[in-house]
Amino acid sequence: MGLTVLGAVPARMQSRRFPGKVLKEVAGKPLVIHAFERLSGASLVREAFVATDSPEVERAASDHGAPVIRVDEPCASGSDRVARALRGLTFDAAVNLQADQPLVDPRDIDRLVKELAGDESLDLATLAYLDEDEEAFASRDTVKTVIGDDGQALYFSRAPIPSSKDDSGNALFLHHVGIYCFRRAALERFAALPMGPLETRESLEQLRALEAGMRIGVLLADSPVPDVDRPSDIAVVERALDEGRR
Repeated sequence: MGLTVLGAVPARMQSRRFPGKVLKEVAGKPLVIHAFERLSGASLVREAFVATDSPEVERAASDHGAPVIRVDEPCASGSDRVARALRGLTFDAAVNLQADQPLVDPRDIDRLVKELAGDESLDLATLAYLDEDEEAFASRDTVKTVIGDDGQALYFSRAPIPSSKDDSGNALFLHHVGIYCFRRAALERFAALPMGPLETRESLEQLRALEAGMRIGVLLADSPVPDVDRPSDIAVVERALDEGRR
C-alpha cells in the first residue's frame, strides 16, 4: 500500500454535554481506552497515541499502557489536536478516532486507509452508517451527512438531512461516525485554516475541510456504530459489548 499511517485519539475533559466523559468507565475501562484499543487494532495503523491536554487523561492512558502525547496549547477541534500531536513525526496519513467512539471496527479503520491510498482525489475519508431511528434523525446530537454519486461528502449537519418538503416519509439517513483519515498534507492544511462560518455555526470540524474545497470520501459501515454523547449512551454501548456485536 505504501502509506505510513499513525493514529491518535484526541481526548479532553471539557465536553459541554458530558464533562469528563472520556474517563467514564465503560465495561470496566475508561472510554478513551476503548477508542485507543480500536485504533491500535487496525492492522494498517503503525502506531497509535492518546493526544490530550489533561493530566488526568494522561495518567489513565499510561495506566492502561497507551502512549500519550501532551498537547497543552488550545485546540479548536480534535483534528487540530491530532495535527499538533503528530507534528514532527514521520507519516503519510493520520487517523483521528474520537474518544467517544468505542465501537468502531478496526477493519473499518483499515478500509478508510485503503480508500485514501486508492483514491488520490481524496484529502480525507470518514465513516457513516444507514440509520432510520426517527429520534436520532431529529436530534442535534446526531451528525448526519449526505453524499454524492461519487461517494464524497456534500455536507454534514446536526439538522435532519436530507429533509423532505413536508417532513413526510422515511427517516432513513446517513449517521456520521467520528473518525477521519487524513493525508498528511491535508491534515496540515486543515490545521492552518481558520474556522469558517459553517464550522462555527454547526460546531462540526469537518465543515472546515468542506468549506476549503477539500474532498471527503464517506465509507459505509455494515452495522450501526453507537457512540457516547450523553450518560445514557453508556448503557447502550455496554449492551453492544456484552452481546458480542463489537
